[in-house]
Order: sequence, then structure tokens, then C-alpha cells
Amino acid sequence: MKPQLKTRQICLFFIAFMPITKLYALPSVLAEITSEDLWLSVIINLLIDLVTIVALIWVSKKTNLTIIEMLNKSFGKVATKIILFIYALIFLLKMFIPLQEQKDFVKLSLYINMPTDLFFLPFFLISFYLATKPMRAIGRSADILWVFTLVGYLLLIVLSVSNVDWSALLPIGARGINNITKGSLSSFTWWGDCLYFIFFIGNYKTGKKDFVKITLSYLVGGIMVILAMIFFWGTFTSIAFRQRCAMTELSKYTTVIYNTGRFDYVGILFIIFSSIFALSLPIYFATQLLQEVFNLKNRWYIALPINVIMAVLMITLSQHMATLGAFIMNKLSIVFLLASNLLPLLTIFLVYKRRKNENF
Repeated sequence: MKPQLKTRQICLFFIAFMPITKLYALPSVLAEITSEDLWLSVIINLLIDLVTIVALIWVSKKTNLTIIEMLNKSFGKVATKIILFIYALIFLLKMFIPLQEQKDFVKLSLYINMPTDLFFLPFFLISFYLATKPMRAIGRSADILWVFTLVGYLLLIVLSVSNVDWSALLPIGARGINNITKGSLSSFTWWGDCLYFIFFIGNYKTGKKDFVKITLSYLVGGIMVILAMIFFWGTFTSIAFRQRCAMTELSKYTTVIYNTGRFDYVGILFIIFSSIFALSLPIYFATQLLQEVFNLKNRWYIALPINVIMAVLMITLSQHMATLGAFIMNKLSIVFLLASNLLPLLTIFLVYKRRKNENF
């Protein structure tokens, strides 16, 4: 089978889609827990993900099988279907908080006079359309949207430089290791990006420099998040925890926009455009996994009910988002760490087992 992705597209995937889902409510969540040390919590999560990414790159270079094929050969079809079904649920849980963040931002920032959840429903049309496409559609999206992400991000960062109080970041580590690790643990919902990569294994042609290319690309996305956290705290300091849409608030008080108009909206719209595709990814992969579980030929049989259910939940549970968000962050963080980082590392043993059996 011809690989559906290229290494270049995977690199751009991590730059285009992974940072922006962490630029809305996550900074304010971490600011409430760790204050000026919020960026240290981000570094911990980034390093955990980076270790997993490196391990999975090694796995991809040692096998030409997809993760589904590896699971089938190691555990059988029934056990594989159970594992895939669980991961489909994890993908949908993973997107729940970022999806609500995006919906609230669009509703309250772009439709100030008549805010309603119905304005966000077109998102599910795009999500449904993307979920019915083969994996090469993800690569092509990354080829284009990394430009939107970088331009939008850099525009907002540049406009907010004059507002940052660098001394507010000192002293480093003042909140103590307990608060820093607590912030890291509470934010696993937004991380675990290596979970996507495990389903890229076997779907792209590996090369000699994959370690360097993919690792550096992931680091670029991580540094973008770290820098955003630093700018966010340096701008708002003690009231940072109240700013629920962090990245879009950074340039709000820049003097130049009062003379030239809200030029920062260009950057905001670019980020929103990329976010639409980034938030569609969990539904895309959940659809792919459930199609394998139920052995269906047409993806839209799965994509349609998933998008309808998520749209209904988004509207009906809107008033309970604070409670649900706290439950996901406090109770399910360990689940996300286990599913996104620890269990994927076990694929190393699947490779060793397969190579041992072949030698035997």
C-alpha cells in the first residue's frame, strides 16, 4: 500500500495543529495553580511527550506495519477491537474541553450582540467532511495550515511584546515543585499529542533523518506554547487566571491597535481557522478507529452519528461545563497520561516480540 503521508507533512502537522489547542483556556488554568511558574509545568509535559515521540519514531523505523496490524498480530482481533474502541472514546474525551473553549470564544468574541451556541454548529459540518476523507487529507491540510498558524501566532506575539513585564516571571520556581507538578498533571487533557503519531506509524515512508525532523518540529510547537505562557503571565500577572481566552487577549491592550484598528483580529482569525481543523482531528481518528471496530466500509456511517452526538452534548451540557471540566482535569488526567504516553511506549515491546518471532 502506498504511504498516505510524508515525513514533511507529519512535521508540519505538529506545528500547524498541536500548539493552538493549548492557547485558549490552558494558560489561565495553569496560572491559577502555578502562577508565574506555569511555563515550567508546560516544560514537564513537553518533555514527557517528547520521550514518547522519540520512542514511536524508533518503532516506525523498525516496522512497516500500522499500529492496528501490530495489535492484531500480537493480541488477536477481538482484543484489538476492544483497545481501539477505548482509544476512540479517549479521543472524544480529549477534545471535549478544547471544543468548549473554542465555542465560547467564537460565541462571546465574534458574536457579542447575539451570543448563542448555534453559531458554532457549522464546525461539525467541516468535522464531518474531514472525517470521511482518507489520511492523506490530514497531510494536505498540514501543508497549508501551518502558514496560518505561524502567521497568526507571530502577529499576536509581536503586538504584545510591549505589554510584557519580564520581572513578573521571577523568582523562578517560587511556587514549589508540588504546585508545578500539580499544574502539569491537571493539564494532561491538553497534551498527549504523541497519541496522534502512533496512528501515523506504517502510513508514511520513513527516512534517515526522521528523528531530527519530527523531533525538532514537535519542539517548535512546544516552544510556541512555552513562549505564549511566558507572554501571558508577563502581561496579566495576578489577574491571569481570569483571562479565559489567553492568546487572543494578549494584544488587546496594545497601544498601536488603537491607532490602526483591531489589526490583531487578523491573527485571531488565522488561529481560529487552523483551530477548526485541529479540533476536528479527535473526531477524525475516533471515526477511523470505530470504522475498524465495526468493520464498516463507509466512514460516514460513523462520522455522522459522532458529530451529531458531540453537537448535542456541546449545546445541552454548556451550563455544566465548569463541573465537567473539573472532573476531566482532576479525575481523568492519569487516564490521559496512561493512554497517550505510557501505553504507546509498549509498542517497543511489540516490535521486539515480532522480530524475535521472525528470527525464531
